Amino acid sequence: MLRLSRKAWNNVIIISMLVLIVMFNTTTNFLSGGGADSAGSPFLIPEDALIATMEFDDYKVERVGQGWRALGINSEQADLVALTQAWHNAQIEQNATDLNITQATASEMVYIWLVGHKTPLKFEVFQLDKLTLVLSQQRLYQLSDTEFSSLFLSGIKDA
Repeated sequence: MLRLSRKAWNNVIIISMLVLIVMFNTTTNFLSGGGADSAGSPFLIPEDALIATMEFDDYKVERVGQGWRALGINSEQADLVALTQAWHNAQIEQNATDLNITQATASEMVYIWLVGHKTPLKFEVFQLDKLTLVLSQQRLYQLSDTEFSSLFLSGIKDA
């Protein structure tokens, strides 16, 4: 057994704790994965993530306490809840390999800020016939059972 003074043992414990902290901080992203960029995740947005703000081209939807508010468009609370649920429940089609956006009929940019994240998730959403395609982090995904129109609000725009 090593014979160290109390001060030396305290230094050993402090250094080992610092090594553990660094190790846990560097492996957090590896272990938890993340939204659309993790290959095994079936959802566009991580399941355990909370949406703080969604910014569209003409309007913005923000979390206010337990509810939502829209800026730049008139909308009901039920529509805002349905919109956020549609984004949260959007599932990625796992077997879609031959996707092409050159013939898309509609395209919209969306930025989604998640609680606890510094940078937003950036999505470009395309409509191709009845398919909904999403470009995120230079990867193209097809959404299963999610219509293009359900990912956006339709209402009277504020001036």
